[in-house]
Amino acid sequence: MMGDAMVCMEMEERARRAVMVTRLGVWVNIGLFLVKLAAGIFGRSAAMIADAIHTLSDFATDVAVLIGIRYARRPPDRDHDYGHGTYETLAAAFVGLLLLAVALKIGGDAIRQIFQAINGEELTQPKGVAFWAAVISVLVKEYVFRRTIAVGRLIESDAVIANAWHHRSDAFSSVGTALGIGAAVFFGKRWCVMDPIAALLASVLLLKVSFEILHEQLLNLTERSLSDEVEKEIETLALSIPEFSNPHNLRTHKVGALVVIDIHVRVNPKMSVEEAHRGATLLEEKLCARFGESTVTNIHVEPWKEGGGEPRNDE
Repeated sequence: MMGDAMVCMEMEERARRAVMVTRLGVWVNIGLFLVKLAAGIFGRSAAMIADAIHTLSDFATDVAVLIGIRYARRPPDRDHDYGHGTYETLAAAFVGLLLLAVALKIGGDAIRQIFQAINGEELTQPKGVAFWAAVISVLVKEYVFRRTIAVGRLIESDAVIANAWHHRSDAFSSVGTALGIGAAVFFGKRWCVMDPIAALLASVLLLKVSFEILHEQLLNLTERSLSDEVEKEIETLALSIPEFSNPHNLRTHKVGALVVIDIHVRVNPKMSVEEAHRGATLLEEKLCARFGESTVTNIHVEPWKEGGGEPRNDE
């Protein structure tokens, strides 16, 4: 959906911002992976080692998003008349799938550990270093989430927004890890079961986010139209051209971040071709100012019906 914050932004500038914030995630994930892995090994925490693997999956999604952005920024060519924006949608869908897999893995491991505790099995008591590593991870990944989602919403990139939620999934995972490790470290072994319980709750939240991402990208891949509110806005822009009336046969969809608009309008049959072309050009400029300069517009001009005057908009 196109938001009110959408600005007229060149594709290169949009890609540059997406790449910058994604590269930030790459370096943060590499650093956190090494810190968590060391803390898990020396802190005797299986939960922290699993959390480190989750961070490694974040690194994989960063790479996927960078690849998607690289292909999406390519200009239209003979085989892709509307450009390569679908690659960005595919990258976002990949992130959603990976997030779904991570959520299922975290939830499955948590359930297994809960049943182990119920059956009387003793869970390993971690050390304090693992707890503090989890706390640091929560703070760092929440910061990266906020930076990434702010850029994603500004440039309206589904791939970047999906990647931001993957950063937050790592923060959620670390919250569960910190609670479980903290309870075991500060209150004794009998509290070790708090680790899988907190992880299970986090996995439920991650499942919800992953389904939302996948649902959104599936709609984009099936060329969903823009919202009714946005299409009404397009019709209002068409009516702002004095020469035009009765906008109809409006069709819209998105190719990645690229908006494609087809619309028919009616004009006075005595109007010259030059005047009709001038009106179409003005409408095209208004649409590009609203949805971005790369917006694809197809404006079909029709004469009013003979003898019937200007037809109603519902005809």
